[in-house]
Amino acid sequence: MKSISKPPHSVSLSGALKKTRQFFSSIKLALALILLTGACSLFGTFVPSANVFHSWWFLTAGALLMLNIIVCTFNRWGNIKLSLQGGSIKQEESFYFSGACRAEISIVPQPDDHTSQLPVNILRKLGYRVRTEDHDGNHYLAADKNRYFRLGTFASHLSLVLFVLAYLLGSYFGFRDAGFTVAAGNTRPVLHNTGLSLQLVSFTDEYYADNTPKDYRSDVILYENGQVVKQAVVRVNHPLTYKGISLHQMFFGPAVQLQITQNGQPVYQGIVPRDKLINNQGLERYVGSLDLPGGLNAQLIGSAINVQDPLIPPGQLAIYLRQQNGTQIGAGVAAKGAALTINGIDFSYQADAKFSGFQVSRDPGSALIWVASILFILGVTLVLYFPYRQVWMLHKIGVAADNRLVIRLGTPRGFNGNAELKSLTEKMEKTRQSHSNN
Repeated sequence: MKSISKPPHSVSLSGALKKTRQFFSSIKLALALILLTGACSLFGTFVPSANVFHSWWFLTAGALLMLNIIVCTFNRWGNIKLSLQGGSIKQEESFYFSGACRAEISIVPQPDDHTSQLPVNILRKLGYRVRTEDHDGNHYLAADKNRYFRLGTFASHLSLVLFVLAYLLGSYFGFRDAGFTVAAGNTRPVLHNTGLSLQLVSFTDEYYADNTPKDYRSDVILYENGQVVKQAVVRVNHPLTYKGISLHQMFFGPAVQLQITQNGQPVYQGIVPRDKLINNQGLERYVGSLDLPGGLNAQLIGSAINVQDPLIPPGQLAIYLRQQNGTQIGAGVAAKGAALTINGIDFSYQADAKFSGFQVSRDPGSALIWVASILFILGVTLVLYFPYRQVWMLHKIGVAADNRLVIRLGTPRGFNGNAELKSLTEKMEKTRQSHSNN
């Protein structure tokens, strides 16, 4: 009779699928993808202009990492399924006499069959599932416990997939602006296609007697498409949240109230934050910047805060007028309440003010992070605190001198079964002696 062989294309397809599965279940691949994703994340964080988090190769690396975790998870199912169902009870005789975690007990047979039932009763009291089989006059036993807790592995693996997915979602669809500043009395758009604007009504800072900060808070109004949607007081660790967008109080600093006119016509009236601290030859000064019509920019520099300033007296403001390309047109120092004219533009330094700095962020993957964290803790707890235990026993029944109960324990990685083996054998010896005395 001729044997029926599979078509060549089915064999090649099966081989290709097997190789693909082996490739995606590789630990080396997982490590390479983790390193690649981490390197891309660092580069994207320190070089925002590269737009790494929206690149196809960053998303591909994350997707491949999730696929790698999923394939590795499915590869473990066969072994765990066998544990749930229970493997063979009877093993080769050499199996029982090998391994480091094993013991032998000499048994004198009892007329009421206590000898065979003794380990069964003890193991069941300890929470083991016990299965037995008799073959060729010998008695075989296989026991295990905590088999269902092995499913915690899948919870841990699923949590890793969700962590990666949350990170990709947050990186691609979210944003984080750690330097969003608003001067008191001003309203500034949040941008990032949110349609939101933030008005800083007032800012308050309080200090202890030694001049260390005690509290600082911002009274704000949030607008959506020009309509008031929320009013709140934002403090450190007490952010304002709206539609998945969070505004955290981060820092504060000085600002100046300016009035700018040209040829008698108003150019600007408002408060400008001096939100950058520069160090020039040991002099630390707060600097602000304001764009003006005609492609001009005004740089506003206050007096040094660490030492006496030889160029800008306290209570005065240096103003540098430049073109957008950096070419300086003119400069001068304005006293508070006095006008300063530079290149036909009149600057009036009216008063000191304050600005408040926020971190504005949106992370669409934050909910997944919470779910993944719960699954990870659950999975690790089940696997580590309820480890899978296996016991095999062979009761060799023969002449009195050869009646032996051979015990072997499974020794999974990271588990030293000697203590449990000692406890188990001591219980059996004690119970056996008790039955013998009775």
